[in-house]
Amino acid sequence: MTKKREYIKNIILIVCLLSLIIATIMKSENKSYLINNMGQEDKNTELIVLFHERPDDEDLQMILVDYENRFDIIKRQEDFLLLSIADSDIYGDIMNHLENHPMVKSVEQNGQIKLMQSTNDTYSSSQWAMYNPGYYSAFTANSSRVISATQDVDMDVYEAWMYMNQETINRREVVVAIIDTGVDYTHPDLAEHIWVNINEIPGDGIDNDMNGYVDDIYGWDYYNNDASIGHSKYDTSKGINLSLPEDNDDHGTHIAGIVGAVANNGIGIAGIASNIDIKLMILKINGGPEGTGSISDAILAIKYATRMGAEICNISWGTNQYSPALEETISESDMLFVAAAGNMGRNNDNRPVYPASFPLNNLISVTFIDANGKLTKLSNYGKGSVEIASPGTDILSTVVGAYKTLSGSSMAAPQVSAIASLLYSYDMNLYPKDVKDIIIRTLKPIPTLNDSIIYPGIPNAHKAVLEIKNANQDSEPPVINLDTIYVRENIAIPVSVEDEGGSGVRVIRWLAGKREIADFGRGTMGLVIKDSRIDVSKAGVYTIYASDYSGNESVQVYEATDDITPPKITSNFSVSKDYRVRDVSIRAIDKQSGIRRVKYLPGEKSASDFLPAGAGIELDLVSGRYSFSVKKDGIYTLYAIDNRGNQTIKPIEIKTVLSEEIKFTRKEKTLTVGEGYYLKAFVKPVDTTDIITYTSSDESIASINNKGRVTTYKEGTTKITARTNNGHKVVCRLVVKKSP
Repeated sequence: MTKKREYIKNIILIVCLLSLIIATIMKSENKSYLINNMGQEDKNTELIVLFHERPDDEDLQMILVDYENRFDIIKRQEDFLLLSIADSDIYGDIMNHLENHPMVKSVEQNGQIKLMQSTNDTYSSSQWAMYNPGYYSAFTANSSRVISATQDVDMDVYEAWMYMNQETINRREVVVAIIDTGVDYTHPDLAEHIWVNINEIPGDGIDNDMNGYVDDIYGWDYYNNDASIGHSKYDTSKGINLSLPEDNDDHGTHIAGIVGAVANNGIGIAGIASNIDIKLMILKINGGPEGTGSISDAILAIKYATRMGAEICNISWGTNQYSPALEETISESDMLFVAAAGNMGRNNDNRPVYPASFPLNNLISVTFIDANGKLTKLSNYGKGSVEIASPGTDILSTVVGAYKTLSGSSMAAPQVSAIASLLYSYDMNLYPKDVKDIIIRTLKPIPTLNDSIIYPGIPNAHKAVLEIKNANQDSEPPVINLDTIYVRENIAIPVSVEDEGGSGVRVIRWLAGKREIADFGRGTMGLVIKDSRIDVSKAGVYTIYASDYSGNESVQVYEATDDITPPKITSNFSVSKDYRVRDVSIRAIDKQSGIRRVKYLPGEKSASDFLPAGAGIELDLVSGRYSFSVKKDGIYTLYAIDNRGNQTIKPIEIKTVLSEEIKFTRKEKTLTVGEGYYLKAFVKPVDTTDIITYTSSDESIASINNKGRVTTYKEGTTKITARTNNGHKVVCRLVVKKSP
C-alpha cells in the first residue's frame, strides 16, 4: 500500500504541473448555476400535453376547435404535444378544457430547469474523488497549493481499475446520455469517447434511421432544435476555443469529462469510466447565461436516449415543479437515471427537487460532499428523499477548449453515473434497479452523513465491481398473452404480460398491422394500452410490444377475429285464465359480442323491417329474459341483434288451445307423513294453453303447489283436485299414514 500511495502521489504532482501550465493560458469568467424555480416567478404560457394515444390532425382540430388561431403547436411527437398560448388571458381556460378532455392523459405548465453547479472557481486540482491520500493539490493561474483532506474519502476508483485490468472477461460498450448543456465533442480529452449514431449519414439532410431527427450524429440539440450539440468560438488572444455565452456548453462538457475523459493520453484528466468502452450521447436541453432549459425538452431528450439505447442517463439539473409527464417518462425508460439533488443547502423532504425526488426504482438521487466527507453549506439533503452522496467539491474536468474546476451536485451525479458504467460494462443482462441496489449496498460509509441522507455513504467502485458477480440478470423477454373479446360494439383484445426474468415489465404498446420490434423504438413508439385491454372498431391484425427493464423486448402479431355468429332466440308463451292476455317470454343468447337489443313486431316480418334502429317494439331485459304481452292470437316476429351487428329473426305463432279433458293416472294415492310426491294431472290436447291449478281439501293433512308437488303433514285423508281454465276437473283421494 505504501508503494501504491507513493506512485499515486507522483501522478498527482505531475497532473498538478500540467494543470498549472493549462491554467496560465486560461482565464475563465466566474459563473454560478443554481437550480431553477427556487422562489422565482414564471409567466410561461406553454403547456405540455400527453394524450392516451397519438392524436391525428383531425383529433387536434376537434379538441381545440373553440380556440382556433389562439395557440401555436411548438413541438409534437407521438403522444406528446407542446402548445404556446398566444393570449395569456385564455391560458387557464385552455388548460382546464384539456384537463377535462377524455383524450388527454395529463396537461401541465412547461416549467424551466437550470443547472446544478454552485461554484465556478478557476482552480486546477487533482482528482481526489478517485484517490484521496489525505490531501489534494489545487492551484490558480499564478500559484498552486496543497489542501488538507481526510484520507480515504474517495471512491476507490484506482483499486477498481486494477481489479478490472486483471479480469479476463468480455466487456461491452456502455452508452451514457448526458442531458445537459451541449458538449465540446471535439475536445482532445473527449472526442474518442463521443457516441456516434452509426445509422445516420452526416450532412446529407436526411433522417436516415427514421427516428425523427435529421443528421443526429452525436445526439440532438433541443435547445436550438438542430444537430449542433457543441458551440464554441476560437479566441485568438487566448489561443483556445471558448464556450459561446448564448449556449454555455462548459457545464455539459464538464459532466462529460467526469464520466469519460480519455485516460493515459498525456493531457488533462481521466474520466472515472475511461477504463472501459464508454460512449457519451450528447443531448443538449440547457443554454444561455443561466443554463436554463424546459421540462418539455427534457422529456423529449429522455425519450431519444431510451430509443437510441443508452443504459445510463445523467441529470445534473432540476426544478421545483412536479411534472407527472417527466416522472412517467423516466419510469417507463430502461435506463438508470442519476439525478443531482440540488445546491441550495435545503431539505428536499420539505421542498422537493425533481427529478431527484421522484421515488423511482430506476433513479438515484445524489448530493455532494467535500474532500473531508462533509456536506457543504450548499449541499441539499433529505433523510427521506436524498439517497446517497458523492464527491462534488473542487472537481477538475473538461470545459470547452480547456479544463476547469467546478463544484456542486452537478459534479456529484456524473461520479455515480461513471461507476454505474463500470458495472454495465460487464457482459451481463443487468437492469437499473439491480445496478442501483449494488451501488447502495457497497457504499463506503461516511459517518458525518448519518442524519442527512437515506444511505449515508459514497460509492465504492472497487466493492461494486467485486459485487457484480452476484448481480441478478434477466435475459428472458416478456411473455405476451392475448385473447379476443367483445365489449358492446367494439372488439377488445385483453393483454396480459408476464416478465419471468425478474426485472419487471417496463412498457406495453400496440400498433395496427404486422410490425417488427424496431417499429416500437424501444418502447417510445406505439399506442398506450389502457386498463390492460386494446379496444378496436374492426377485426384485423394487430401487433403488441412489451419490454422489460433489462432491455429484453418481444412482439406478438395477433389477428382479432370478428363475431359473425347471429344470436339464438328461444321463446314460450302462456294464456291468462280469462283468455284475455297472452304473455310471451323470450331468451336471446349471444356468447361472443353480446346482445345489443331485442324487439318484436306483429305479423311475419324480415330483418329489414326492424331497421333502422327505431323500428319495431324494443324489449327490456329483466331477470335474464325479455317479455311482452298481447291480446290476440296470431303470428309475431321476434328479432335480436348482437353488438357486432349480426341479426336473427324468429316467427312464433300464438294460438289459444282449450283443454278437452283432464285426468290423474290414479284415483287414490297413499303416502306417509313427511313424504313428498308429484301428483301430476294430464290434459288433452297436450298443446293446450290452459293453466292447471291444484287444490287440497284439507291443507292441514297435505298441500300441493301449482306444479303438482305434494307435501304431507299428518295422518288423514284429503282430496286433491286439478282444474283447467275452461272448467274441466279431476279428483284424487290422498291417504296419509304414519311412518312405519
